[in-house]
Amino acid sequence: MSWLILAGGIDLASADVFTINPAQSSLTISGSILGYGFAQQGAGSLTTAYNGTIQATQSGGTIQFTGQSVITAQTNGSWQPLAGGGSGNAPADYGAQISIPFVGTGYAALRSILLDVTSPPIPVSSGQFSASSLTFLFPTNATSAIDYHSAVGSGTKVATGNATNNVATLATLTTAGSTQTLTLDINAQFTFTLVSANDTIVNLAGQFVATRNVAPTQVVLQSPAVTNHVVTLTWQSSSGQFFQVLTSTNLTAWQTNASNVTSATTNYTWTGTNPAPDGFYRLAQ
Repeated sequence: MSWLILAGGIDLASADVFTINPAQSSLTISGSILGYGFAQQGAGSLTTAYNGTIQATQSGGTIQFTGQSVITAQTNGSWQPLAGGGSGNAPADYGAQISIPFVGTGYAALRSILLDVTSPPIPVSSGQFSASSLTFLFPTNATSAIDYHSAVGSGTKVATGNATNNVATLATLTTAGSTQTLTLDINAQFTFTLVSANDTIVNLAGQFVATRNVAPTQVVLQSPAVTNHVVTLTWQSSSGQFFQVLTSTNLTAWQTNASNVTSATTNYTWTGTNPAPDGFYRLAQ
């Protein structure tokens, strides 16, 4: 039997930077101040797109969000109050208002919102993983702020703290050609003090979609095994890749025997029958 054997290095780990696609990434705020729920100041004032980067490390069938991400909200309009809490409108990422009985309307504008994200190592299986252990936080050097104005108080609150991602849906990590795509559902709740202790709740919910270019997959194919005309191919590559197994009897005409062979680890296996006396096998993506 003849064989085509691939050779190369093994890519076991990588420090990766994903670029957020603002056309597919947005978060909507909800919450309350002094127990009074947010309403929008104008159309779309509670939703904005995000850009920036998300940093992660992939290794041994896991992904870990290592911090140093730069997740930036985009300005979506001009909302009350001014920076510092004064009366008037100014550009902001979000604009919310509350109605306080017997007092009047209060306003809040969120500006310069910048988030980071961390996590422990999370197992990745068939391109999916749980995002419930992600922690979103305001970096200590960020200028994220909530400006607020009402009859019971006005001012600026620097946004600090962290929140665990409260989602049940699985995140996805897929590779097509030279592009790896990360999709995360987000539901993170932060608590702030504006007028009295912990009087403000801000919940951020939505989705991030981010991509990165990946280097050509490095593959090491182990020695093939043949038992009673059953062929077993084993190889190593970075986890979560998708391979095709092609066969030929003449190195000219190739037939696809398997598609989307994948693994959550760096070890891959395919088993199939060999009906011909001689056969050539090839892996493709």
